[in-house]
Amino acid sequence: MSKFYRKAFVPSTLAGILLLSILLLTSGCDLLLPAATLSPTETPTQTQTPTPTIDWFPASPTATLLPESTPTPQPTLADQYEGVGDLRLQDDFTDERLWTTLQTESGNAVFGNGNLTLAGAKQNAYLFSDSQHALNSNFYLEITIQTSLCQPADQFGIIFWRQSQSDYYLLSFDCSGQYRLALVQDGQSIVLRNWESASQMQPGYPAENHVGLWVIQGLFRLYINDTFQFEESISRERTGELSIFARTVTGDAITVRFSDLKIYKIDISY
Repeated sequence: MSKFYRKAFVPSTLAGILLLSILLLTSGCDLLLPAATLSPTETPTQTQTPTPTIDWFPASPTATLLPESTPTPQPTLADQYEGVGDLRLQDDFTDERLWTTLQTESGNAVFGNGNLTLAGAKQNAYLFSDSQHALNSNFYLEITIQTSLCQPADQFGIIFWRQSQSDYYLLSFDCSGQYRLALVQDGQSIVLRNWESASQMQPGYPAENHVGLWVIQGLFRLYINDTFQFEESISRERTGELSIFARTVTGDAITVRFSDLKIYKIDISY
């Protein structure tokens, strides 16, 4: 082979090889390369902060049962005489020096046959009579009250521990058969027991009721016709005078008679 041929062959040969390589690369054939072995990469595990569990339906707490209370027995007829001692005073309403009387357009407070009668003659009449009887801090008092004329809302009753005309305890009854206890001081009424229906009390008129007040060391009990009504705490070391009253509220006439007053000593060591 001549030198010219060899020189011409070498470049053409190289050009052919290059052309073949380009054709292979641009053809639709996929070249399969050996799969590389990948080293597994460990994913770090995230440690989560624990959160408190919410109880959306909590169980109801078990109720603690309190021991059943034992009802306090109400005083009986025999109980009312606990601590009651000797008769200290008895008033049959024959000594007119022991009670004040009056005669006005609104009504009268006058002595009758063994009684003191309060008679109102107009609406909103307020009648009262003050006694010379002093009440100690502990006492048991009995009195009979007769209503001869009244309307259901008309009132009558007892003023005890009266220290002035504006300082006393007021035990009221009405003609419908209710009672009320209040402390009056400086014109202000402090209700201790509001209107409640009395047990075994004769309402209306004519009617007769026996009233008992049992007071010992600041404890007040009311009895009507030997029947216990209620118990209430009141002043402990108070004393004062005794009065009675009657007043018309809706009616224009009332007649109430008070008789057979007895006041007993109380033995506080019973």
